[in-house]
Amino acid sequence: MKLRFHTKLSYGIGGVADNAMYTMAGTFLLFFLTSVAGIQPAAAGAIVAIGSVWEVICGPITGFLSDNTETRYGKRKPFLMAAAFPVAIVTSLLFTAIDAGYVVKLVYYFVMTLLFWQAFALFFVPYMAWGSDLTEDYHERTVLRSYAYVFNQVGMALGMVLPTAMVDLLMNMGRTREMSWSMTGIIVGVSSGAALLICALTIHETDVPDFKKDPNRRNRFSLKEIGVMFRDYGEIIQLRPIQYIIGASLLYLVANTLFSSDRVYYFTYNLGLSAGRISLIMLVITASGIAFAPVVTAICSRSDKKKVLLGGVGLTGLLLIASRFVGVNSFGACCLVCLCYSIGNTCYWQLMPSMIYDVCEAEELASGEKHSGQVISLQALSESLATAVGSQILGVILQIARFDETASQQADSALTWISNSFTLIPGVCMVVVAVIIARHPVNKISFARIMKALERRRAGETIDLAEFEDIYGRKFIEKASRKA
Repeated sequence: MKLRFHTKLSYGIGGVADNAMYTMAGTFLLFFLTSVAGIQPAAAGAIVAIGSVWEVICGPITGFLSDNTETRYGKRKPFLMAAAFPVAIVTSLLFTAIDAGYVVKLVYYFVMTLLFWQAFALFFVPYMAWGSDLTEDYHERTVLRSYAYVFNQVGMALGMVLPTAMVDLLMNMGRTREMSWSMTGIIVGVSSGAALLICALTIHETDVPDFKKDPNRRNRFSLKEIGVMFRDYGEIIQLRPIQYIIGASLLYLVANTLFSSDRVYYFTYNLGLSAGRISLIMLVITASGIAFAPVVTAICSRSDKKKVLLGGVGLTGLLLIASRFVGVNSFGACCLVCLCYSIGNTCYWQLMPSMIYDVCEAEELASGEKHSGQVISLQALSESLATAVGSQILGVILQIARFDETASQQADSALTWISNSFTLIPGVCMVVVAVIIARHPVNKISFARIMKALERRRAGETIDLAEFEDIYGRKFIEKASRKA
């Protein structure tokens, strides 16, 4: 189904909250905890990691509930409306530096991090799944995600460019560093909450005006239903297309977390760049992402998004590896590396969600029921798990490399591993991601076969899954045959 411009625009606006929160946490939370709040690197890494693990738990539950929610506003919209105010409040509190003892600080930031990711989970999975509900057209999904990606870049500007520039501006106006970060957190939080409300309140395609509550509808919060949820997830994760797409997503996001979190350290300690220049580099990343988005959409209209994602991420990985050995020793070189990074990052954030939407139909064909929220929650799970793993890895690397959060000048070992975490390690991960994507079995041709099979099934025809062994694999087909 072709979507109206108004719907695509409204859906895209919701992407501001998604990327503003994710990028601010990924780029600045570890830095804020160590360099502003005074938490030791390993402890800060643990707080960030545990918070992300908590989102791993919340995401699948939210996905299951959104799949099974029935309201006059549809399945997904109520979750966005419910998340808007918590998002604004918790983001503000998380980036507030408190004057307290060390143990109190640990407890405060631990609790705020948990609440931050819980608020994020409340809207992220339903928001992503909503895109799958709005259209089943292979290319239209890429177009829809292009709108979301452009507004993702606005969110990235809020979460990545604004903090450095705002903190520098407020400090020059006489505000303390702590107060400057607190005010920045408020701006990002309120903007994210407002974006969710605008998105939710201006899309009506999935509303059910004549909705009537079923009095016999079973309780989705019972122990029995929780068991059903885990059973569904167990079956979904066995699907070959799910394994490839989630594996690639997980590894890419580990690389992305390392690059995003480490670059503030690299710009600050390895190159000694001013806050203004750091903000300018962040702006380069944001602007290049917006510039690359229509290019990616145009290429996908003439090619297959799987090939475009493979090529973009693989090329970026190779360029990051090369840059480690060539050296990134100037402001210009940093801008160039970030432009290279934007190629793969644009391809991932614009195309991976669209490819996950396509996997929802592959799962529907295999299971006989559509579980978009649960499928997409697995991608959200990989996002949270990757943030946890990447943050913990970076925290441990900094600790072992003798990073000193109180020092303006760092040891050579710390500078070396900050450099490796900025280029070499993310680059290697991205090359491996490209290899995994090359083996992913869903592309434009196989998706068309899946959709035709679903149409035949809806018309009452029995579908033999053996026709799709190239997609699901021999083991799955044999297992399905035994069940039948």
